[in-house]
Amino acid sequence: MNKLSLILITIFFLSFTSDNNHFATVEKVLNTPIFLFSKPVSEYSIVGKAMSFTDMLKMAADQKSSVREKAKKIVQTAQKRVKDKKLSAFDALIIELENDKVFAIKFKSNISTKAKINNYGDLPVYFFCKPDEEYDVVAKLKADYSLRAERSGMLFDKINSMVKRTIKKKENNEVDNFDAIIISPDDLSEVLINFKK
Repeated sequence: MNKLSLILITIFFLSFTSDNNHFATVEKVLNTPIFLFSKPVSEYSIVGKAMSFTDMLKMAADQKSSVREKAKKIVQTAQKRVKDKKLSAFDALIIELENDKVFAIKFKSNISTKAKINNYGDLPVYFFCKPDEEYDVVAKLKADYSLRAERSGMLFDKINSMVKRTIKKKENNEVDNFDAIIISPDDLSEVLINFKK
């Protein structure tokens, strides 16, 4: 990874924080809760890495699969590692693509899909999860990221570019006011929402 990519990733994840009061229900893949750009609300312990570094590099190089398809491959890889006794049985996965790691976790009580989601500044961004709060849809936007980000293939760059562009549209009154963004893991399209009061 070159220095510029590392700087971009650092800026992106400094922009995304978890200091908010918004919660979500994460999606399951092959009956496994996936925490991506979110953290479990329930207490848990890490049982090991779900993928080797080599596996992560192969996954990052895959430019054809959607994020959902990649998540399925990650779960299958983790399940194979359990079968091969390289990993303990797990309840869920936390995917931290910023440092090329996927952690297999065990909840200390019941398996939970509840998560605390990340913010982009003050804006809640839901990815691979849906808000627990009721909301109205303001607008639906097709994936619209820069060619540079598209060519680099980095998910962080794509989402960062999309969110920044959508915030700019809001500031320029190109879209109606909205409270949060839901990003699809299938095609990276965006749904702009307002929470019901």
